[in-house]
Amino acid sequence: MKKPPYEVPAAKRIRVIIDTDCACEADDQYAVAHQLMTPKFAVVGITAAHFGARFGARSAAESAQRSFEEARRVVGLMGLQDQVPVLPGCPQPLPDEVTPVDSPASRFIVEEAMRQDDRPLFVAVQGALTNLASAYLMRPEIAGRLTAVWVGGGGYPDGEYEFNADNDINAANVLLDSPIELWQVPKDVYSSLQVSFAVLYDRVWPCGEIGRYLVEHMTQEVNPGPMQQMSADKEKRLLAEGYSRGALRCAYPGGEHWLLGDSAAVGLMLSDHLRRFSVIGAPRIEPDGCRYQLRPENPRRIRVYHSVDWPFILEDFFAKIRYYFGS
Repeated sequence: MKKPPYEVPAAKRIRVIIDTDCACEADDQYAVAHQLMTPKFAVVGITAAHFGARFGARSAAESAQRSFEEARRVVGLMGLQDQVPVLPGCPQPLPDEVTPVDSPASRFIVEEAMRQDDRPLFVAVQGALTNLASAYLMRPEIAGRLTAVWVGGGGYPDGEYEFNADNDINAANVLLDSPIELWQVPKDVYSSLQVSFAVLYDRVWPCGEIGRYLVEHMTQEVNPGPMQQMSADKEKRLLAEGYSRGALRCAYPGGEHWLLGDSAAVGLMLSDHLRRFSVIGAPRIEPDGCRYQLRPENPRRIRVYHSVDWPFILEDFFAKIRYYFGS
């Protein structure tokens, strides 16, 4: 990549570890690319996360390997393969809330957290919290040496099924009970970052190999062929909620748009969105349905976002990819 168009003062730069389940569908790649194009961020490494036996993976271990390979693909398309290390992640969820799962990713998080560096460390978790929770369980002293930004968990106050939380509820509860500074972006908030395919073809597709890959990969993931159907359980639930069968054609995913939900983490590290969050007693997440067990008096406090400035986040991405990779 060419040099940034401006410099960010050293005192305002941060170190970032991108923790990503990059191969589970199609928005992680945008967030990874966005962080790598952001001058404020010194991306010190990318750690691959599992996403269970889903999206074609037969096991959590296979999904972690796929995330590792996909993260390397994105880095390579940006010409950064010799500059940004990608680490394999934990091959399975935590078995309980006290036993870490060893991996190069969790060891890397520990090493980077313990490194003497004046720049604050942020871990942007775009999937299950397994890698970070394992690092904390291995070395609890890292807690005061990083900030975790997690895109995951259901909407408040009740909670609901949510993909990232469900992939490792033990890990989520480890982080919620830990003293690590945690900024949570729940499902109802990250879902606001919708983008249409028309916008992506207009603003991203013309921007080099990486732009074409991001757009074509997304459209193929969302509409891979005639066999993709809404699950029977989801269809039954939506019909029970009052949807007509016609309305189901307009429900998510509607065929011509997707969510760039993981990019919320990028926006919060650029600007922490003052007055868009509340500081609450950390809840726990129940294993059945990802419902919250609220604990308002809990002295352990976390930051929970109730909105993000999605035009700010998306326009920043569009401007950067055009600058670095546009013709």
